[in-house]
Amino acid sequence: MPTPSDGTADLRVVVTTARGALPVEGASVTVSTAADEAGRRELLYAVTTDTGGMTPPMALPTPPRANSMTPDGGPPYAVYTVEVTHPGFTPVSALHVTMFSGVPAVLPVALTPLPENQSSAPVDLTATGEPQVLYHTEPDFAPEE
Repeated sequence: MPTPSDGTADLRVVVTTARGALPVEGASVTVSTAADEAGRRELLYAVTTDTGGMTPPMALPTPPRANSMTPDGGPPYAVYTVEVTHPGFTPVSALHVTMFSGVPAVLPVALTPLPENQSSAPVDLTATGEPQVLYHTEPDFAPEE
């Protein structure tokens, strides 16, 4: 279950291959809470990438920003797991994806093609103990005239 929050943060996932040169259309992307003590997770989103390899924005619950203002205020971020699959590619699980209240982010995921005549492969874990690296994105704004 997500930490109680006073806000949200938008996450988009961009899925590519060929070292980021080619977008992957039709990749299945799921976002769930991090596993609890019993190993259970709650599925929050199940989406598909568009022709540019991008998911729609997914609003995720986050704890209050005020948590970062005091040493015992609790974690200032929420942690999620993102899984990406597409036929013909090694599946990827991004563990410990951190989201901060009001900070939109893009998670880049590079899929590796399966070797010829191979139909499946073990999941590639992008992080095993540290928070996943995300890219901060500026909110859309109208240019000044």
